[in-house]
Amino acid sequence: MKNILIIGGTGFIGRNIIEALYEGRFNIVLLSRDEKFSGYERCRDVKLINGCLSDVHLIKNILSEENIDVVLHLASSLIPGSNKNQFYNELKEIIFPTIEILDHIACLNIKIIFFSSGGAIYGSSNQNIDETYPLYPINYYGQSKLIIEKYMLFLNSYKGLRYVILRPSNVYGKYQRIESEQGFIAVAAGKMISGNIIDIWGKGDAIRDYVNVSDVAKVVRNILEQDIENEIFNLGTGIGHTLLNIINILEEQLDIKANIEFKDNRIIDLERITLNIGKLSSFVEYDPVELKVGVVDFIKTLLKN
Repeated sequence: MKNILIIGGTGFIGRNIIEALYEGRFNIVLLSRDEKFSGYERCRDVKLINGCLSDVHLIKNILSEENIDVVLHLASSLIPGSNKNQFYNELKEIIFPTIEILDHIACLNIKIIFFSSGGAIYGSSNQNIDETYPLYPINYYGQSKLIIEKYMLFLNSYKGLRYVILRPSNVYGKYQRIESEQGFIAVAAGKMISGNIIDIWGKGDAIRDYVNVSDVAKVVRNILEQDIENEIFNLGTGIGHTLLNIINILEEQLDIKANIEFKDNRIIDLERITLNIGKLSSFVEYDPVELKVGVVDFIKTLLKN
């Protein structure tokens, strides 16, 4: 059985991944700031260790004492709208500790699966972007991911770091918080339910690639089971949807009319981004959930809870 250390796994993506891995032959160690975190009720044998990414000494001990085979890195405190001061904090709390940990796991021959960004790291494009597309982040969130990606590739050539870089598009689905600032589908649904205004930057015609979190979790499990390494994968659907299209689906499913306020475009926002998933599909079985089906399931779960 593989021993997996998950860093940054207490969010909705991490919770879904934990459930997917728990069904397989994996021992899971979860690093969490919250020692009372209960987001894996169905996975009672997950070992919870209280700590954070900046505690590098603790993580080094975990890697040795728990005989970790793979580190799954999802930690980030930024969103596309983050500012310079928040980026500086990310450097201190996430990026610099990650660099030190990467050096250590390269020496221990431990593999790392790093969650990057399938939108912010590329910039806007009118084509389906593949993994070879030039990297031009237009916000601090994308730049933070690029720094870590570049260091991982350097360590791969210099010290033989074993890695997989995943570049997910806009992830949505089960366990996502509707009161968050990130994730348009969940945020818009939450504001519609509570009767609040939905802010849309621009005319609502910005195109995004939305991927269901269940597909993300399955991909991670398949990569682990097939022992894939030293690859970069886009993780999306290859299909774009406008923000207004999302609103229309939500209005239909919630039977609520959205109250929208349009605001001026921001320089940090992409006009269009869809991902070419041909490479991923050639490595693992991948048939992403159609958007409307995924949104319907999300709304059903949301209303049930």
